[in-house]
Amino acid sequence: MKKILNLILLGCLMQLQAQIITYTPTENIIDNNPYIHPSKHYKVSLLQNGDKINDFTYCMKAQHNTNNSQNTAWSNFSFSGSVTVQVERLQDTVDFVQVLPRSANIQVKKENSNLISFTIDKPGHYSIEFERGTVIDYPLLLFANPLEKDIPDPADPDVVYFKPGLHEIGDRFEIKSNQTVYLAGGAYVIGQFFAENAKDITIKGRGILSGEVYQPRTHQHMISMQNAENIKVSGITMIHSPRYMIALRGKNHFFDNVKMMGWWFSTDGISAGEHTVVENCFFKVNDDAVKLYQSNTLVKNCVIWQLENGAPFMISWNGSSDFGGIEVRDIEIIRVEHHWDNENLAVVCAVHGGEANISNIKFENIVIDNSKWRIFHLVTRPNRWGRWNPKSGSLSNFEFKNFKYYGTPVIKNLIAGHDAQHPVFNMQFENIEIAGRQLTDLKKHFIIDPRFTKHITISQ
Repeated sequence: MKKILNLILLGCLMQLQAQIITYTPTENIIDNNPYIHPSKHYKVSLLQNGDKINDFTYCMKAQHNTNNSQNTAWSNFSFSGSVTVQVERLQDTVDFVQVLPRSANIQVKKENSNLISFTIDKPGHYSIEFERGTVIDYPLLLFANPLEKDIPDPADPDVVYFKPGLHEIGDRFEIKSNQTVYLAGGAYVIGQFFAENAKDITIKGRGILSGEVYQPRTHQHMISMQNAENIKVSGITMIHSPRYMIALRGKNHFFDNVKMMGWWFSTDGISAGEHTVVENCFFKVNDDAVKLYQSNTLVKNCVIWQLENGAPFMISWNGSSDFGGIEVRDIEIIRVEHHWDNENLAVVCAVHGGEANISNIKFENIVIDNSKWRIFHLVTRPNRWGRWNPKSGSLSNFEFKNFKYYGTPVIKNLIAGHDAQHPVFNMQFENIEIAGRQLTDLKKHFIIDPRFTKHITISQ
């Protein structure tokens, strides 16, 4: 009897702990908005403890004439416990379905000809795909957030609080030191955040920051801060940036669970100062997702959908001061849409045209899905973005461990030093798997310039 009571109490406790919070936009956000609207292709519902909640599904149209996708739809909610996700395909039947990333091991059930379901019990960023191949015309993304903690008080004088609804803040909405900017779920903020000579700033919430009114390269980055210290950005969704999503100079920055989606060749993801941590973030951008330009950067547990331009990880075009001590681990790159030969098109890229000596960089546990392009492009040479120094500039002591590449690259990896003053050396590759096979011979998949490129090794 006692055991039965304990089981009942445990069940009640689990029900109390289970919760779903959704964020429905107000009508003035989506009415007659050419940049965002309800999805015409998908309906998302959430089931928990016998209750069913319809979760609003946003959609934004692709903007660049080279974008492979027609648009991108997404659903955003917070939860605890376990939740069953139902997706109804509104215009087509379900002939094929998968949920990425692979590591989530999502088992999908087909309920009927146009309805599928699956269950998740932890936060994550997921791509629900009804099309095969490297090009998805109508993507559907699911942002399953943890429940929020420490929601700030709107009455606090150090809090800038954006409640649900539409807010137009302009090009340079300035944030001061010690302020918290909160975007509540359902808030839709159009504009750009800025700070200079500031520290201890937090930007958080479940709302959306949009740069939809800006043409590409006509305005600054969506979150731009100069000489900043201890900046934290978490939880928000960022869309339609004309340049970088986030560009911070300074040090000691932290990014968690930021979702970024942009279309332009100049739309990079995150570039930040030294001693930066980037974790649990999602990138679907058309320039470099993460700039690894500063010492002591840690990037982990992120999901990346790389559009046709840029690299998921860019190490240098023009680094001028020595840096290193960078770690990237536990990354799921679910799609790489590269399809033409350009110098910056690789998963891990350095086209180093600056005088910096860049060293001690480690990548570990990287999964690359739905890609047909190269993984590595690591070279020193003059380039259009560089400030070439004829006497200095090198890449050394890089370690790449536990890579899984699902596919067969059609272009080889490249490792090359430019000359004796600009060498590439001490590159270690361990347990690199391509198309299900361990890489044992670098010559099969790499072009390595033997003159100024030394000590490149491969092991299992």
